[in-house]
Amino acid sequence: MGRVSGGAVTATAPHLESFPEAAVLPFPVESASPAITSIANLMVAGAVPAMVVGPDRLLKFMTEEARLLLDITGTDPLAIRDVETRTGLRIGELSVPATAALRLHDRNLMFTLVPLSGGASGAVLVFREAERLNDSQVSFVSFLKETIFSPLKSMREAMLAASSSRDRNPLWIDSAATIEQILCSLEMAPQVKEPAPAAAIPPVVDVLRSVSARFRSLADLKTIGLQVDAPKLEETFLQHVALEDALSILVDNAIHYVPEGGQVVIGVRLMEHKGLPLLLFFVMDNGPMVPEEMRARIFDPSFTWDPSAMERGGRALFRVRDFAIANGGSVWVESKSGKACTFFLRIRPAALPPRPS
Repeated sequence: MGRVSGGAVTATAPHLESFPEAAVLPFPVESASPAITSIANLMVAGAVPAMVVGPDRLLKFMTEEARLLLDITGTDPLAIRDVETRTGLRIGELSVPATAALRLHDRNLMFTLVPLSGGASGAVLVFREAERLNDSQVSFVSFLKETIFSPLKSMREAMLAASSSRDRNPLWIDSAATIEQILCSLEMAPQVKEPAPAAAIPPVVDVLRSVSARFRSLADLKTIGLQVDAPKLEETFLQHVALEDALSILVDNAIHYVPEGGQVVIGVRLMEHKGLPLLLFFVMDNGPMVPEEMRARIFDPSFTWDPSAMERGGRALFRVRDFAIANGGSVWVESKSGKACTFFLRIRPAALPPRPS
């Protein structure tokens, strides 16, 4: 109501109660990223002492097994320095993979740091027993190989193909990178990685055909021509499983960068060095070139692959370099704009088994 003053009506402003403020509730940081959520769920399902660390070196998620192992109670925010204090470890850069052995509470443990890439950042810290697996654990590992590895690899390849055919949708690219991180984490667990079969050593030409067959479906999906270029060779390589893994990394990267309708060629040539045989493998494509300043850096373990970057980089190429060095060889890339990008992998003769007479 108003009141009359000098013949005029003066309005009285109504009294308004202040709007109640919503309560501030703690939000689970691990729910902010699909990548972190996926890895956290996997760690819980695996019942392993593990934790997710953010780029600020604060712990974003920790399994109950990790809390028990490190005697951590309460809900106060923790950081990497708390883990270092309880274990005696010195944890370096989160972008660099690392593995170390330690003894904690009369238990022999292995510590592994797995960097996160894609839309997530930070790292995953995993503690695992150094002793041999018991029967129940062996059974779980067998189940893991049969029901998780193959579906995850198929999902990763399908998402990479979808990201290329749908204008490089960042959601598909990030999802594929997340699955890649999960696979890398699983492969570091004891007894999970497939051992080399106790069978006859295949010729290196068969190794190339096996790699080509592995990526045939993905190449067809992107309408990319995938060709094997190799003469009839009888030469074999003792570590043929590791060789196939190294070549698969090169082919996987090539298919990622080659546009639809492009071409990828995987091949080998037999050469000689001081009278001894030398195997020179190559993966060539007509995709974008690798910048001159990156041609050595992409093979470093600290190199961070960005699938959405305009420049051509590489994923897991440090593994190819480690394989080459372990076998007395080398790996490098030659790239020319408008022509071809070729990755070379050379293996020294001493890594070859004796040729039959």
